Amino acid sequence: MLPANILQNIVRHNANRRQRIREDNIQRRILRDASDPFSLRDENFIETFRLTKDMTRHVLGEIEPYLVNTQNPVAVPNLLKLLVALHFHATGCYQRPLGQNYMLNMSQSKISRIISEVSLAIGHIANQWIRFPRTPAEKQQIKGRFMEQTNFPGTVGAIDGTHVALIAPSVEEHNYLNRKGYHSKNVQIICDYDMKILNINCRYDGAAHDSYIWRNSIIQMELEGCYNRGDRNTWLVGDSGYPQQCCLMTPIVNARPGTPQFNYTQAQMRARNCVEKCIGVLKGRFRCLSNERKLRYSPDKVGQIIISCGVLHNIYIDRHLDIPFNIVNEDVNMNMMQNIAYNQPGQQARVNLIQTYISNNVL
Repeated sequence: MLPANILQNIVRHNANRRQRIREDNIQRRILRDASDPFSLRDENFIETFRLTKDMTRHVLGEIEPYLVNTQNPVAVPNLLKLLVALHFHATGCYQRPLGQNYMLNMSQSKISRIISEVSLAIGHIANQWIRFPRTPAEKQQIKGRFMEQTNFPGTVGAIDGTHVALIAPSVEEHNYLNRKGYHSKNVQIICDYDMKILNINCRYDGAAHDSYIWRNSIIQMELEGCYNRGDRNTWLVGDSGYPQQCCLMTPIVNARPGTPQFNYTQAQMRARNCVEKCIGVLKGRFRCLSNERKLRYSPDKVGQIIISCGVLHNIYIDRHLDIPFNIVNEDVNMNMMQNIAYNQPGQQARVNLIQTYISNNVL
């Protein structure tokens, strides 16, 4: 048993430590509540949070019903919750440096909870902002844009995958180890010509191949259903790692220059280039998705963060926000080998496309 004077010193030390923590928390709340992020100049606000002030208020109005509301007088206001999450999405800075920001002064554990809460709330409005075209009018509008810009017909979207790095999960860690040797989620993205995301699938681990994710996606089933019901002029465009299908046009590997197959492939590549650019823009705007910022969350929470970034990306596109940033050219999944699975209807659909549009001097 320790002597009484030593026990008294330990008790006194613990009491002083608790008092310092209380004082630090009070100081944080004073700094937090006295700050006014909207007093920043517009360009500084955008650089910090990646949205304009008006769009920040708009997003807050949409997600506020899904945030945790409490009568606790020392609770973090919902506006500051959103700004914390936006700053994290934009920079990828983790809890401690973000928590020490003079405008958003709060503890590390609180920052972590807020990021999860806001990402989940933004996910609740994802269906309003990320929508795959389903009506004939919606499809025709997207097809017309692809045709106008690339001379490739029938295209309702371009598809590709990208890896988002995360820490090694505690469960099924090996499934998240991708072919480049780091842990990730393999995210399937479909976008239109103007880089608006039409579908984002972040359910799969880094070891999953792009073609596997596609074959198990709801969009593949939907487009196949449309084809079987008679829509023979609607498809996505993807690289050679995807299977050639009636609803998915892929390039012809090693097509000879000057041939119809070569012209087809050149037009197909122009059409699918937008998805590679979209991924670069997405990771450039939201550095938390960049591989230099490994996400330190569980796979499920990483998926929520990815979805929320997709929603914010589409808000940019929809509002035509012209905000400077650096495009990230990293880890767009480069599938260089033609998928060997033979799909006769898909091959015939591609032949029919080439014959029809070459004869009309479109491709």
